[in-house]
Amino acid sequence: MSADPAVVAAVQTIVDGAEEADQILLGTIAHLAERYGAGVGLRFVEEGTFTEGPWAGEPAERRTEVPIHYDGELVGEFITAAELDDDARATFEAVAAIICDYCLVGWDIGGEDWEP
Repeated sequence: MSADPAVVAAVQTIVDGAEEADQILLGTIAHLAERYGAGVGLRFVEEGTFTEGPWAGEPAERRTEVPIHYDGELVGEFITAAELDDDARATFEAVAAIICDYCLVGWDIGGEDWEP
């Protein structure tokens, strides 16, 4: 198994160029959805259960989950309609390691602007 270096580099570019966690997460799933030709989303762990996060691409049945860990703890997961082969799964895992810090923020703010 080997991660696709072009996808990993593109996600790193998204991370390096964005100022906000939501920009990073939205950019990441949009890139993965485009690259794999299938919808990709995020779910976050909140109080021990998954909460739906953003989705990019066509709505479809979710076939594959790839966990996202931060400091050894499950904080979220990618969900996708794509059937991932070993290399694609390795790519999603590498991307998960890059964006895990940004999955620690809650997603649902009810459409309201948030000020720290």
